[in-house]
Order: sequence, then structure tokens, then C-alpha cells
Amino acid sequence: MSNIILKADRVLVGEDLNLKEHMAVIVRDGKIEEIVPQAECPAVEGAEVIDLKNTTLMPGMIECHNHLSIDATIPEHLELLAWSTECELTLIALDGFRKDLMSGVTTARCMGDRFYIDVTLKKLIEQGKVAGPKLLAAGIGMKGSHGAGYIGSPHCGPEEIRKTARENLKKGVDLLKLFITPGVPDPESEFVPSFLSLEEIAMAVNEAARKNLPVAAHCIGGQGLKDCIDGGVQVIEHMYMCTPQDAEWLANSKCIVDFTSGIFLDPTREETLSANNAYRVRKNRPRVRERLKLLMSTGVPYVLGTDAYHGYLYREVGYAVELGSDIVTALKGVTSNAAKVCGLGDRIGSLKKGYAADIIAVDGNPLTDVECLAKVPFVMQDGNIVKRK
Repeated sequence: MSNIILKADRVLVGEDLNLKEHMAVIVRDGKIEEIVPQAECPAVEGAEVIDLKNTTLMPGMIECHNHLSIDATIPEHLELLAWSTECELTLIALDGFRKDLMSGVTTARCMGDRFYIDVTLKKLIEQGKVAGPKLLAAGIGMKGSHGAGYIGSPHCGPEEIRKTARENLKKGVDLLKLFITPGVPDPESEFVPSFLSLEEIAMAVNEAARKNLPVAAHCIGGQGLKDCIDGGVQVIEHMYMCTPQDAEWLANSKCIVDFTSGIFLDPTREETLSANNAYRVRKNRPRVRERLKLLMSTGVPYVLGTDAYHGYLYREVGYAVELGSDIVTALKGVTSNAAKVCGLGDRIGSLKKGYAADIIAVDGNPLTDVECLAKVPFVMQDGNIVKRK
């Protein structure tokens, strides 16, 4: 592996993304060896020097919620899951990989796929046979036998949960995923159904704990949220229907929230939904915006994901700021804080000595304009240049 020196006008250094100007990042054998002022950069024999003028170097982004076999740019992408073959879904996943990596996503947390596609592709990436973000896989998601949606396998009772949890763990997943509530609430109601009991949730948490792995739960609020907290779930995904009571429960818990705001706040996502789903999303948009603002105002720790809008993670940073977050915390939601949620905070997510050289360059300064995250001319993953303009 070659040695490389990256020079840029700005570098976001450390977990807190401290801005330092006119710096050089020395990369050796896939890791960051030093970050020094350009004027003090030593000569490294045989190193390639790349001058990325007018850019900011920052950690490769970490997508904390996606599904490989769903691509929200495909018409009626949710319904496709009902009849698509493993081969067809794998092709969708490979295309999404390319979009994510080229957009600056170097690691992704996959929140459940059919046929163990995420587990298989994770291994192929580690073997260097497939190019894409490094993966954390959840395997087969678990929902109630009367639960909603096309992702996740139906279960009835704690013993069925135990069986699938153990099958997932044997396959080599990095976390377990539960589906507790619907994804899109009834526009005419405040009630949020819950499809898994506290006992079922606790069973999954107990089985994951035996392997020291976390559990994440698709949950938009209500009784399902309380059961997740009481059952020991670590990460709550979505929370579109957050009430003041929900916000209080979360504030008094140890849970982290994974905001996937774009599903409702990004109107471009309506274009590929079925007519009924598009109507429900549009009808819910004002309510969801206010509920997410409420949750953001509590200061709950959070990370960010797109839920299968491959290549558009940068928009989630903008939505977090729109909902009331400061820019640095929003950026941490796809870098250092995201790495911690993935259990990888000691090796990725920050530009620090000894960390993996997952580095991207963006045009402009993301600390003053998060829109520049959409312009990524350079992507490095583990010291290998995968995009360069």
C-alpha cells in the first residue's frame, strides 16, 4: 500500500471536528500517521503528495440507517421487496453501494435485509471482492406476526424471537434489529400501534447481550417506545411521532436516536412512492416536522441515516440543522458520534493518529455551509483512493 500526503486548506481534526487550516495528513499503510501544518510536513520517501486546494478534509461519512436491498430512487421500491428474487435485490444493493461510496459514505450500518444479503456483502467487501462502504449488518429483522411493512420476518412469542436472534448471531451479524411500530403513521390518528411485546423485545436484547452486541428498534413512538426503553434497546430508529411524554422517556433513558428525517421532510422521495404512501407521507409532513423539532430540542444524543436513499446522506445533516441542531453536532451524527454508535469509535469517524484513513474532501467549509457536503471530489477508504477529481 502506497504512502500518501494529503494537503488541504482546512482539516476537521479529532472527535470534535476542530477546524485547522493549511494542514497535511500523512497516510501510511491505510492509517493516519500524522496531521501537521503544511509548513512542517516532513518529506516521506516515495509518498504521493495530493494538494486538495479549496477543500476541507473530514472523516468519511457513516450512514447509520440504510437497507441494501432498497433503493428509494426506484419507483414503488417498498413493494419490490414483496416479490423480488435474491439476485434482483443483490443487484439493487450493488448499485446503492456505488452511490454511497461516491457520495463520501465509507461505512454503513445496514438495518435488515432479506436473504442475509447484508451479511454476505459485508464478507465480500472485507475480502476485497466488492467495492463499497464497510458494513455493519443486522441480518434478518424481527417484527410481530401482525406487523407492518415488507422488511423483517414475522414472529409470534419470545421463543420465535430467540430462534431468529440466534440464527442471526450465528451468521455473524453486528447488531439485531426489531420492528416495533408502523413506519408511516395514520394521518388521522395520534395512536401508534405496537407489534412486539416487552417480553419479545427483552428476549432479543438478552440474546444480543450474550454476544455483547446492541439492539436497534424501528419505532416511531408510543407504548412501543416505552417497551423498548424498559427492554434495554440501545438505539431507537425514526421517532416520527414523538410526543412530550416520549421525549421525557428518552431524556431519562440511555437510548440514542437515529434520525431519518428525509423520509418525510424531503419531497423528492414522494416521486417513487406508491400513490397511497405518497399521500400519507405528504399528509404527515407538518406533524412529523414538529415532533422531530420537539425531540431535537431535548438535546437527546443522535446519529443520522437515510433509510435507503443511497447517495443522499448529506441531506440528513441539513435536516438536522433545520430541526434545531448546531452544525458541529449534526456533522458528528455522520462521523465521530456515528462511529461510537457502530462500536467503532476507536478506529473510524475521526481524523486522528492511528485511525483508519477514511477521508473525504468537500468543496467549501461544512462548518459554515452543510450544503457543501453534496460536493465530494475526493474519497479515500482505508488509505485507498476510490474517487478523485
